[in-house]
Amino acid sequence: MYLDSADPAAIARYQPLGILKGITTNPTILKKQGGAREAQLAAILTKRPPLLFVQVLGATAADMLRDYHHILANFPDDPLGFKIPVNHAGLEAIAAMRAHRLDLPLLGTAIYSAEQAILAGIAGCDFVAPYINRMENNAIDPYAVIASTRRYYDNHAIPCQIMGASFKNTQQILHALDAGAHTCTLPPDLLHAMLEKPLVEAAIRAFNADGGAGSA
Repeated sequence: MYLDSADPAAIARYQPLGILKGITTNPTILKKQGGAREAQLAAILTKRPPLLFVQVLGATAADMLRDYHHILANFPDDPLGFKIPVNHAGLEAIAAMRAHRLDLPLLGTAIYSAEQAILAGIAGCDFVAPYINRMENNAIDPYAVIASTRRYYDNHAIPCQIMGASFKNTQQILHALDAGAHTCTLPPDLLHAMLEKPLVEAAIRAFNADGGAGSA
């Protein structure tokens, strides 16, 4: 799992659980958190995440590549991955980034169709991020998109993982994983909802009470 957040406090809270493989951000998340992008990325990196995905900015492949090189120049030794929107310009940027560096994880984002995801996998992405809730809001079946993408990847031995994104409830997370997503990136509130179950907490309180009574 990945945490979809730029909040250092949330990262510090959930990283010790041993379930996070990294952090994902996008321009909207960074804007909501507030502050200059480089300062925010530096603050996140102080929490020592295994991997931090940063989305490149720009309308053309040249713009995206300039931003990619700018980020690399500012954080040359940090564990960064790059998110690239999957359209014509994005695929061109992905191909150039992959040719430049084989070791940097690339994530194709803004996925609304299996066609996009398949092309991103062929182009060399390590991950694709289908937007679950946004697809549902636009009468697109996100789970069919995931299943179709997963079949293609498996049938053609494409080493690209499906990272479900854009969730609004925990049922969407479970459905995405059941449809074939390899992993998901979750906002802190949904990770909290997955962990904090009233029935579980009640059972723990009862066990602790019984254990305390028995050891007195």
